[in-house]
Amino acid sequence: MEIILLLAETISSTLISIGRLALLLIPVVILIEIARYFQIIERITGRVKGTMQLILTLPQEAVFPLMAGMFFGIVLGSALIIDYAREGYLKKRDLLLVGIFLSISHSIVEDTFIFAVFGANSLVILTTRTILAIIITRIAAALMDYYSTRQVL
Repeated sequence: MEIILLLAETISSTLISIGRLALLLIPVVILIEIARYFQIIERITGRVKGTMQLILTLPQEAVFPLMAGMFFGIVLGSALIIDYAREGYLKKRDLLLVGIFLSISHSIVEDTFIFAVFGANSLVILTTRTILAIIITRIAAALMDYYSTRQVL
C-alpha cells in the first residue's frame, strides 16, 4: 500500500514539475521564435559577435544560446542549443565549446544571487566562474583545433 502511495506521489510531483517547466519554456520559446522572425536576435548577437569570436572562438550563431544558458539556466540554454543544432546553425565543435562554457557558467546571475543571500561575495563568484569558463573553453578550442589539423586522411 505504501508503495502505491509513494508511486502516486512521485508521479504527481513529476507531472507538476513538468507542467511548471512547460509554463516557463513555452512562452520563452514563442518569444524567441518571434524575435527570430523579426531578426531581433541577429541584431543583439551581432553586437557581441566580435567579442565572442575573439574570447571563445565561437561564431555569432552560438551567442544567443550561450547567453540564454548563462542568464536563464541550463534548461533553457540546452533547449536553444538543441534547436540551433537541429537547424544546422552550429557545428559539432561549436556545440562542444558552448557545452563546456555553460557547464561552468550556467545561470550565473541566478546562482550568484542565491550564494549572495548566504553571504558569499558576488563579485568573486561572477569573476571566478566567468574567467574559469573562458580559460577552459579556450583550452578546449585550442586542443580541438590542433588535433583537427593533425588528422591524417
